[in-house]
Amino acid sequence: MAERPEWWWRTLACIPYLISLQISDVGFYVQPFLEKYDAIDMIKFIPGALTRWPSWFFMLYCYLGCKFVVENKKLPHYFRFHVMMGILLESALQIIGITSNFFPLIHSNSKGRLGMYYWMAIGFVYICLLLECIRCALAGVYPQIPFVTDAASIHTFETTKVKRKR
Repeated sequence: MAERPEWWWRTLACIPYLISLQISDVGFYVQPFLEKYDAIDMIKFIPGALTRWPSWFFMLYCYLGCKFVVENKKLPHYFRFHVMMGILLESALQIIGITSNFFPLIHSNSKGRLGMYYWMAIGFVYICLLLECIRCALAGVYPQIPFVTDAASIHTFETTKVKRKR
């Protein structure tokens, strides 16, 4: 973990963040703010707005990513860590999106100002977090995001499994 990984591992470590950016709802979070200021054509440049993957893709992506990448001890820790970070960040965005709809003033279907600015801030922060993670992945270092970095580290460290006796 102390030495810098090879360039191909650093490039591969960006893929989970790019997938997370594509399957996110960030484009729809920022859209009302852009419509208010007549910047509707900007929505084409926001990831996750145009290319929508099937709804079951995220579940399959998380399962296959955890089962075949994160638990595979033959792959470097660096790559496994970044795959887990991408999965955790996308899961966190989905949790925030679902739970925020329970608050009446920031409901996603409301046309109020508070809701528009809230969702715009969530989308902007998410894009900035993913760009920071991509920057760290390309630089060969681990991103330091509170709570998420610790969770990704816990999931990727080698642990000994206790076999059950029958």
